[in-house]
Amino acid sequence: MSQVPLRPMYHNAAFLAAGAPVWDIRKSFGETDMLVRDGARGKSLAETLGDKSVVLMRGHGDVTVGPSVPLAVFRAYYTDIDAKLQSQAIALGGGDINYLTPEEGAKADTVNLAVLDRVWNLWKLRVAPTLAK
Repeated sequence: MSQVPLRPMYHNAAFLAAGAPVWDIRKSFGETDMLVRDGARGKSLAETLGDKSVVLMRGHGDVTVGPSVPLAVFRAYYTDIDAKLQSQAIALGGGDINYLTPEEGAKADTVNLAVLDRVWNLWKLRVAPTLAK
């Protein structure tokens, strides 16, 4: 909804250092209900995503991808956290924001991928008690 690109604020969102393109459904399909309802829209969204992990959808949200469900969920969760942190940093003012560099992002993402199972298992432990109710 703004022209401010989403950038990585901290190590868990390091995958954002590769970029997060914005897909605007209106550019190719006119005014719609904002939903990806057919193959043509899905293809357009996928083309905008390209080789990135996240694509922002103007007026709708975002899509995250990964080679596994745990990684896609990790990216979805930390994309949201990162966006909130970036918004807060911008609102604070006071000069330039010190984002992660592409090199820092690549290095931190390597570590995140190595510990993903630990994070995923912790999340499952937190959710398990609510499933019994």
